[in-house]
Amino acid sequence: MSRKIPKIRGIDDNSKIKAIGNMFRRLDCSNWRVNVQLDPKQKKLSLAISQIPLLARKRTLNTTETPKPAGFKKEFILDKGPWSAVKIKEVPIPGVSNQQDHEQWCFKFMADGIQVYLPQLELARALFLYEPYLCRLAMIPDGLIEEFDIIPLDDPNSIQVNLLPSCSLPQHVRGDNELRRALATIILDKDMRQSFESISRYQLEYGEDNGNNRVWQFRFAPPPLDQVRLAVRGHFDSNTSSMFVYEIYGMQGLKSNHPHNVHFFDPSYTPRTPGKGTALPVKPINVEDIEIDDDEIPQASGGVELVLQAPQVTRTYQNPAHTTRSGVTKGRHSGGKNEGEADEEVGDDTVVISTDETSKNGHVIAGGTDTVDDQSDDSKNYTARFEAFNAMLEMLKAMGCKVDESKPRKLPVIAGYSKQTSEDGNPRCWLVKTLTFRGATFRLMEVDTLGSNKRLSTLLVKEDSTTRVNWEEAISYIANRLVIDSLTWPTAYLNETFKSDNVQRIAHPKSPAANKNFLNADSITSWAQRILDKCSNQPTAK
Repeated sequence: MSRKIPKIRGIDDNSKIKAIGNMFRRLDCSNWRVNVQLDPKQKKLSLAISQIPLLARKRTLNTTETPKPAGFKKEFILDKGPWSAVKIKEVPIPGVSNQQDHEQWCFKFMADGIQVYLPQLELARALFLYEPYLCRLAMIPDGLIEEFDIIPLDDPNSIQVNLLPSCSLPQHVRGDNELRRALATIILDKDMRQSFESISRYQLEYGEDNGNNRVWQFRFAPPPLDQVRLAVRGHFDSNTSSMFVYEIYGMQGLKSNHPHNVHFFDPSYTPRTPGKGTALPVKPINVEDIEIDDDEIPQASGGVELVLQAPQVTRTYQNPAHTTRSGVTKGRHSGGKNEGEADEEVGDDTVVISTDETSKNGHVIAGGTDTVDDQSDDSKNYTARFEAFNAMLEMLKAMGCKVDESKPRKLPVIAGYSKQTSEDGNPRCWLVKTLTFRGATFRLMEVDTLGSNKRLSTLLVKEDSTTRVNWEEAISYIANRLVIDSLTWPTAYLNETFKSDNVQRIAHPKSPAANKNFLNADSITSWAQRILDKCSNQPTAK
């Protein structure tokens, strides 16, 4: 666990989660909470369900030093075998079945000859409850219907999701392609949606009124997870060949049974104005002096929204969807910030935030948590941005140049900068191709400038045995400078690192005024010939 859990106000330092118990709410209130048992014992006995993305058994809260993950690590591939629902008190492992949460529900199944007991809330946390907004939405019957409208499109491989006027989806989810992809699966995949909606259905069916409270032992209907690889930590008992899972930290091979291209229509979306300062609606933050106030309500949307780094669950999809975001075109907000500028509201003192639902009566900064690490190979989703460039590469091959098969690379995420993403929140990519021509080797670099007013030339760098260059380090440095320098090549670095005649910039062909994204065959051939001439050190024909 490389990331620390954000500090929660009212909890002692270095408090370990011993048990996670019932969910409950007051009958006159809609806000759900979850009982937690902490060690050492203290006054705080419950947390808002908005904190569920941070909660797993044996995790240490408000740690004062780098935490060490608890439990035995194990990976296994799930099969179609039957899962049964049992309570923790039935787990045959000493020290597990007699905890305060012994009445909570687990899934019981066999994996690699081990009897696995997986707390149902933990599986739901990894699949669905990775963001405070979804924790709250899951408890609302027909919550998805109230927030989103699905519009089929003419292309069967594309679909549109409209964010309804009442939708309270946080801005950082709207603008994050990984979180949008996960959300699209919940909304559009029939099995995943039924599983998500079973949470509120089971609450209505199995929850009980007890005095002034509604009380419920969390349970839900899991989606089909055949052939998904789970990476978990937990308590393994060799005597009984059984394992009680503390937390899931990875899921590989998830399915997404819905159209590949998902267009989110967001009426609040404001495209950036190229070349001008851009208002940053959210700010990722990872500071020590920050606290989540579990008892406060955040201020209504329109204020600052912080995104807290927290321990993540890695996931991959077999066929990762491509999501986009569009909306009503509006003018640029006044008072926009330039890249690299910090939000004024975030100072040097302790920053107090709330991850609960925003309200006009709120007093603290709104916040979310970043607990999804999508490591899917989605490079094919961005190849269309290099259609003309790839056509030019085919011309180079026809002219006798060898070209490697490398995939698009994503520009790195750097706090305070936005050029690593396109205006709809998808990653901005670049291509680094290795060319071989007449015994010489070159690196050909092309950057996707979609949504920017810059037309960045194609960069050609010749490898030279007399210049010792670690190419992976060089490529990483160039990528960082592209983001920091707003999509310009790092001239000073190139001049210092390579011989001047080994670095060439090749201008793109001019596109027709009526269609800036179109290049005819003659233009592409000319582009390829100019690159080949540079490789040959021949003068370019005028």
